[in-house]
Amino acid sequence: MPCTSRALSTACADETAKPYVVVSSVPVELPHRGGEGTIEPRVVIRVIQGYKYFGSYGITNIVGGPAGKSCALQNLVRGPEGMGDYSFGDLAELKAFAPDQKVAPAKAFDTLDQAAKYVNEGSEFANVQRMLMSLKIKN
Repeated sequence: MPCTSRALSTACADETAKPYVVVSSVPVELPHRGGEGTIEPRVVIRVIQGYKYFGSYGITNIVGGPAGKSCALQNLVRGPEGMGDYSFGDLAELKAFAPDQKVAPAKAFDTLDQAAKYVNEGSEFANVQRMLMSLKIKN
């Protein structure tokens, strides 16, 4: 779960953007900076469609993309002025992978239903979500 201060990704061309779904999104109180393209911080798990549905969990306050499409979904919170941005999740950025790319540690699902079951019926995501919800960031 790296800490980072990298800039936000730029928008991608509509034809390369892939559909994504927010499978779970829970508000979390963390110091953050707002502005265009941001939301209140959330613990999320999202999947993006490629040759499979690829999933990633983390905290973010970055909007995924317009009309449910994106080239990359960031697990990044824009920190308050003078603090820098920070990232907690299994990936800093989720994208749709090509069949010959290394997928790990992203989750891969054959269907959206499998992704929903991972979130709603398993203990792994519940434990990760509890951990992420317990984070305390001092500014």
